Amino acid sequence: MPLKKEWEAYKKLGIDGEILDRIPFTISTTKAIKMSNQAQFHPVNYLRGLLETFTQLGGQVFEHTVCIDVEDEETAVKVITKKGPTVTCQHVVAATHFPFYDGNGLYFARMEPERSYTLAVKSKETYPGGMYLSADDPKRSLRSTEYNGEKLILVGGENHKTGEGIETSKHYEHLLAFAEETVGVDSIPFRWSAQDLLTLDKIPYIGYVTKKKTRVLVATGFQKWGMTLGTVAGKLVTDIICDRANPYKELYDPSRFHADPSIKKFMKMNSDVAYRFFEGKLDFLQRKSVDDVGIDKGSPVHFRGSRAGAYRDVHGAVHIVDTTCTHLGCECEWNDGERTWDCPCHGSRFSYKGDVVEGPADQPLHLLQSDEE
Repeated sequence: MPLKKEWEAYKKLGIDGEILDRIPFTISTTKAIKMSNQAQFHPVNYLRGLLETFTQLGGQVFEHTVCIDVEDEETAVKVITKKGPTVTCQHVVAATHFPFYDGNGLYFARMEPERSYTLAVKSKETYPGGMYLSADDPKRSLRSTEYNGEKLILVGGENHKTGEGIETSKHYEHLLAFAEETVGVDSIPFRWSAQDLLTLDKIPYIGYVTKKKTRVLVATGFQKWGMTLGTVAGKLVTDIICDRANPYKELYDPSRFHADPSIKKFMKMNSDVAYRFFEGKLDFLQRKSVDDVGIDKGSPVHFRGSRAGAYRDVHGAVHIVDTTCTHLGCECEWNDGERTWDCPCHGSRFSYKGDVVEGPADQPLHLLQSDEE
């Protein structure tokens, strides 16, 4: 059914494509849809070109400058940075994955954070070309790229809500098994994970942060299609600021809310948050002692009579943090694939020493003990 609906959409939109019975891999396939003449972009090269044009036109880029808040005043808006300096301007665009400022728009309650994984594989087989994405679960994707003159195959998939699921290293193992079956694995020079934000209706939030704050805009919730939708967001935000008509303004309006199915998704997401909140507080019977944590392992532990999180690094040094998320107080879980503490409620992530890796949290976990200090 999903493929049939997509094929109907192709025909309606005039997309060049065709129905296939199989793809050039040893994968059982009922039907497949081919989209002809696709372009495959290298994200860094794409952004480098945009950056060069931006700076040539007079734009300025300040790296290592963390923005933490916005003050919306009568005549202008002021961006507050972590180290103190401020920037005063007419419009602010928070295009920072999770918005660093949400203007009480409750974005954390209207988006679901999801992890996914990728292996960069040196293959024993010749790659047949093309980009592939499965329509069923578990999701799998295949595409190729070049690195230092060598062709690598990017094998992706294994989606799950942040802070939940099996040991995260298992997701890499599942992708490895799939890669061995389909393309043959000689070596894996790289692996990584990503975090995506899914909105209630699966359409991004692009526009005014709230109806009342029309000098602050957001662009978020791209649901794994960041290059495409980031480009859409750039054009739409430009039109909004320049007061130009754009037929997609209402479609992407962050203040939209559809009673059905949005309210069902909203209730499901936030009831799960409540469950995770109390589950984290009541798991004391499952906690280990610090001495039980092995080399390069992490786990919730008993420490000074309370729940904490301990990681013992490869040198044997132990790092203990308070696992209570600084956003809204849920208990973080250990991510053994990335060595981070991940919050299952709203997707905040922290290093093993407690530093913020990903929002909505903007304050670190409290570091209780570190053998390095």
